[in-house]
Amino acid sequence: MDQFSNDPCQVTFGMCLIGALPWVRGALLFVTQILGGMAASGLVSCMFPGELNVRTMLGGGITVVQGLFIEMFLTAQLVFTIFMLAAEKHKGTFIAPVGKQSTVKALDRSKC
Repeated sequence: MDQFSNDPCQVTFGMCLIGALPWVRGALLFVTQILGGMAASGLVSCMFPGELNVRTMLGGGITVVQGLFIEMFLTAQLVFTIFMLAAEKHKGTFIAPVGKQSTVKALDRSKC
């Protein structure tokens, strides 16, 4: 399931949809994020030569449909959290990076 997950691009698109990010900047960020992912993949390939024995599959008796809905729910939760911390302007959002990082880490752990 996670092999096609691209949360930064989903967040960028959502920020463009709600008007927190101009469409041109969103398109540039989208391209930059894709290129950054490709560069990171190349670095990992150089750091670990040979075949990597990794797989992403559902465990614990979870069906593909359940996995799809879990992924959709967690992605929606992540995007909503980022909207509330980054796009919503409030005097309490000065600490937003801490909230975003802790949410991302918690969602990454829950996907395992």
